Amino acid sequence: MKLIRYHNSPLYSPSVNHTALRNEMDRLFDAAFPPLDLLQRDFPVDLYQEKDALVVRAELPGFKKEDLSVEVADGILTVTGHQKATATDAETQSTQERKVSRAISLPDHLQVDKIQATYEAGVLTVKLPKTEEVKPKQITVEVK
Repeated sequence: MKLIRYHNSPLYSPSVNHTALRNEMDRLFDAAFPPLDLLQRDFPVDLYQEKDALVVRAELPGFKKEDLSVEVADGILTVTGHQKATATDAETQSTQERKVSRAISLPDHLQVDKIQATYEAGVLTVKLPKTEEVKPKQITVEVK
């Protein structure tokens, strides 16, 4: 017959449970106070093709038309939103600033000089017309 020694350990042992407790506290603090890089994520963008144009839709709620910038350079469409608000109290002055930006690589077959952009109800819509060569053409097929 073999004897096995029984160890009666307390419910909490700092040497054993320290790592688990620290990991749980880190998880709770990360959930309550996310890091700044997670707060500055890209805004949602939809890309789709119409018959005559490539359309970019970006959701930018809370921005004014004046806060938005749309630029095309070297085949890259850049949408930037920059908001700055200053509040002055009797004793303090505070400034809030929010800047978001998104760059989208564009195909070569677009007429960048004829871009149209509209901003309505927090949604920016940018239409990039296609060149004539790229537009789909319907060809009739003869059956013999």
